[in-house]
Amino acid sequence: MGLVRNGNYDGRLDVVTSTGAALDYLEMQADQWYEGDLMLSLAAYNAGAGTVNRAQRQAQGQGLNGDYWDLSLPYETMQYVPKLKAIATIINNPDQYGVNLPEINIDPAFAKVQLAQAVSLSEASQLLDVSKAALVELNPGLLNGSIDPRSAQTLLVPEQVDTQVLAQLSQGNRQTLAQNNSADTHRVERGDSLSAIAARYNIDQQDLIRWNAIDRPSAIQPGQLLTLSGR
Repeated sequence: MGLVRNGNYDGRLDVVTSTGAALDYLEMQADQWYEGDLMLSLAAYNAGAGTVNRAQRQAQGQGLNGDYWDLSLPYETMQYVPKLKAIATIINNPDQYGVNLPEINIDPAFAKVQLAQAVSLSEASQLLDVSKAALVELNPGLLNGSIDPRSAQTLLVPEQVDTQVLAQLSQGNRQTLAQNNSADTHRVERGDSLSAIAARYNIDQQDLIRWNAIDRPSAIQPGQLLTLSGR
C-alpha cells in the first residue's frame, strides 16, 4: 500500500500514513473482490480475503446472495464486524443508548512539517522549542531518532508550535532558527539533571537553580523550560 519500511523509518508505525494505507486497503479490497461491499472487506481484513472468498462461494452455491450475513466464517470474524457496526451506531447516536462519550477537542492535535533536509528529533526539539519526548510520541515511525526525506518527508509536531518557525524549518532555514533560538533556554528532557544541564551549557549549577527559582533540584520535570541566564 505504499508504506515505506527500512532501517530508519517504519511507515506502519506512523499514525498518518498507516491510517491512510489501512483505509485505502479496505476500499481497494472492497472494489476488487466485493463490488464495493465494505462489510465483506472488513471481514476479509480480519480473516483474510481467501477465507471470505471461499465462504462466499460456498454460500452462493447454496443459492444465497453471499453477503456478510450469509457467510460461515471463523467465530472471531463473525464477532468482529458486528462489534464495529455496533460501535459506529452508538457513536452516531449515544443518547439513544444511554452512553456518555467524552468530549473530543475539534482543534488539530498536531501540525505537519514538510522537510527537504534530514533533521534529528533532538535538533528539531531545540529549534522548535518543544520537548523531544513530544516529538518521539508523535513520530513513532522514526526508528533512529531522526527524519530523512528519502524515507519520510513529514514531521508531526505539537499544534501550538509557532507557524513562522514551522515555515522556516520546512524551508531548511535551520541556521537562522538556531541563531534566533540561541541557548537562552533549555527544555528538560527525560533523564536530564541540573548538573548535566549546567555542564552542557558551561554554567554554574547554583546559578541555574537561582535563575529558575528551583526549590527542589531533583524534581525538574520533562517539558519544563529553564532559563540559562539571569536575564
